[in-house]
Amino acid sequence: MKKMKIALIGAGSVSFALGALQDIVLSERLKTQVDLEIALMDIVAENVNRTFKYATEMFTTFSHPANIWQTTSLEKALQNADFAIVAIEVDRYYYWSQDFHIPRRFGSKQIYGENGGPGSMFHTLRNLGPMLEIARMMEKVCPNAWFINYTNPEAKLVEAISKLTSIKIVGLCHGLDMGIHQLCDFLEMKPEDIGIEGGGLNHFGFFTKVWDKKTGEDLYPLFREKEQTANRLAHFDHIGLSRTMYHLYGYYPYPGTNHCGEYVSYAQDFYAGLALQYRYDPTREHLWKKDSRTPDFVYSASGKILDKGLYEPVQSQESWVNEAYTFNKENVKPSDEYAIPIIEAIFFDDEIQLNAVNLQNKGAIKGLPDDMVVETQAIVNGKGIFLKPMTVELPTAVIGTIHIQGTIHKLLLEAFVEKSKTKLLQAILLDPQAPSYYQACAMIDEMCELQKEILPALEWK
Repeated sequence: MKKMKIALIGAGSVSFALGALQDIVLSERLKTQVDLEIALMDIVAENVNRTFKYATEMFTTFSHPANIWQTTSLEKALQNADFAIVAIEVDRYYYWSQDFHIPRRFGSKQIYGENGGPGSMFHTLRNLGPMLEIARMMEKVCPNAWFINYTNPEAKLVEAISKLTSIKIVGLCHGLDMGIHQLCDFLEMKPEDIGIEGGGLNHFGFFTKVWDKKTGEDLYPLFREKEQTANRLAHFDHIGLSRTMYHLYGYYPYPGTNHCGEYVSYAQDFYAGLALQYRYDPTREHLWKKDSRTPDFVYSASGKILDKGLYEPVQSQESWVNEAYTFNKENVKPSDEYAIPIIEAIFFDDEIQLNAVNLQNKGAIKGLPDDMVVETQAIVNGKGIFLKPMTVELPTAVIGTIHIQGTIHKLLLEAFVEKSKTKLLQAILLDPQAPSYYQACAMIDEMCELQKEILPALEWK
């Protein structure tokens, strides 16, 4: 059998690492037609050891012969790899809470700060160094391997790796599939029964076509009727902004309020959960000081959050992780992520279509630069991954919004390479959720001090 090596970088990740391992163990072809080696790598030995124990028990239970081993050495993990699946983040919620609170303290209207808005720019600069380290190691020890990325901010990081290295990289996100489920809720149909065309920027895409796979019927007229009669407050934090953007632009967006809203200036009117994001009491708590807690991450103001009892126990991150890493064969199910289908299609020279990948545009979406990383449908086969050109043009206002983000991508890359606070300032002031000039300068200085152990050393130039 032909050999295949998959390296999981950031193997301590709860969601993407375990999901990839479950998809591998459930793949009959990767069990019977491949001499498979899986290298688990994380910079934290305790985390990768936890994943290794889980994976060993799972693969043994499924009688899967893959050779699984663990390491904290990036070079060893990537040596002669065919594919690297990457999901990395250091002290995720600790730094995300800073990305959220500090820009808002200095006047930004951002609602999330993960992939868009001023907070996302610090997020990008933190992760870009490690991402480049991975890509440059791949250039050295596995130059023909595919870099399959789940790390955010997806578009900004994939574009940087595409421009600064020779490595083949693709970014994956399930945001478009979240949008499909929203469409199906309105249409009262099943996801497998509808066809779509859509795309844009990661976390800011639009469905330009929706049709019935059985009849070929355009479903937008039906969607329009259904949306008009639907309860206006239903799932408000998830789709309140989405419905407004549909009325505004004529196409339904994905993945939802707290992501799409990162790229526009008017989102906070449609996000009830804003006051819950990393909530704390400043009279009693001093965030990010020694021995202080990291505020709880709240995705949205859903019933599960708002309807908790007074003495209902709060699930800690530690207990949540322990639960995820407690092996139960009945819980091993397909993740619905795309990494393993991509690996199989390339390795076995299948041809499949994916709902959404992040790659350099190269004409797939009209009106956007060829070298900008965009998100739309793709074809995967033994020759690689290729975006499908969209047949419908996105609205001018949407293209303009994405253009702004494309320029921000370039400025962030220049800020990183030149170690320049000035280029970072230019990027922040361009953003729709920018604070004033003086506030932006002060914000940059405070964030660079607060995150100095993990951000590149930037200077005013």
